[in-house]
Amino acid sequence: MTLAWQLAMSRPTRHLTLLLFLVGTSGGSLAQNPSQEEVLDLYRAASDAYAHQNWDLASERFRQVAHLRPATPLAMEAGFYDLLAMHRRMQIATLRVASPSETPDKFAQACSDWHCLASSWMQSQAITKTPSYLETLRGRIDSVLRIEIEQAFASRSYRQTLSLLNQIQRQTASESLELELLGLECFVQLQRWTDAENSVQSLQLRVEEELAQSPPPDWIERFLLRQAEVAMVLAKWKDAESTVWKIRTHFPECKVSAQVDYVLARCWIHEAKFEQARQLLASILESHRDTTVDLQAKTWWTLAESYLMQRNYHEAHACYEQVLKVAVDSKWAELAQRQMAMCREASGSSIADRSDANNSAAVRSTQKQMPKQSR
Repeated sequence: MTLAWQLAMSRPTRHLTLLLFLVGTSGGSLAQNPSQEEVLDLYRAASDAYAHQNWDLASERFRQVAHLRPATPLAMEAGFYDLLAMHRRMQIATLRVASPSETPDKFAQACSDWHCLASSWMQSQAITKTPSYLETLRGRIDSVLRIEIEQAFASRSYRQTLSLLNQIQRQTASESLELELLGLECFVQLQRWTDAENSVQSLQLRVEEELAQSPPPDWIERFLLRQAEVAMVLAKWKDAESTVWKIRTHFPECKVSAQVDYVLARCWIHEAKFEQARQLLASILESHRDTTVDLQAKTWWTLAESYLMQRNYHEAHACYEQVLKVAVDSKWAELAQRQMAMCREASGSSIADRSDANNSAAVRSTQKQMPKQSR
């Protein structure tokens, strides 16, 4: 269950007694048809559908209530629970690998509309409001923001995610941690490395305290990987390597061992430990065949670069060929072709394309027996 759903999931009837009073004091004349009692019956019916997880029916009825009593607390509550029903319906559609009945863009627009409406209602001087409901509504607004954050992050809208994170006003300690980790992930995905480093540093004391536990929480493993990657990109090689060994020490059954090994191999190449690095990179390709295309491409690329640094153009060319094969439609392809051309020019002769068998043999040649290391 996601953070947003945990925060937002509550019974829509909980505040109904207060709403019965507020509808008569802040919504203007109620002489229109249908009657106030009929609207409240419709709200109760929507609440009942919501309680029985009939999300389509609940959403439809909550929308009717919001339309019939605009700019009232009842409309605020109905709009809020309509969003929750929409969100739950989208989650179920995603789990069934089907197209959601509401697109993420449409849902995001609905969230933004409700957020603006609720914020405007709170600031209005012409409407009578009670402090208790204002407090409730602030909580509702934060819950909707959390759902929007979840949606934006899931759709890889990292800039929007960061913008929404800055709008959250009230957080518990556990919520604050989760949101900070989400912000760190956004900085990494956007390659905002200085911001990512600042985010890592802000969590450092908490991490050291958690590492003292046995075993430490699972989130620490992913955080330390990000810390090592950020240090690597910023060429802080000693920090990157020490963080890798921290992961291996505290997480013997590491769930991200391929990525951790890749960072360590990069550190060893910086230290000119080429043979050790190649053995480790080759083990990633052999032992983690189900790894992502991006990591496979980076691994082959780093192997190629290690050979290039030693002016072994034939082996470098063979590894760049593999980059081209595993990432033919990615950003790596053009770069690999450029590097292959450079290798051919630098070798002073044409380098014939190798067969798959020869490429595999080239990698296996780096796989000498390594001392066992903790993971």
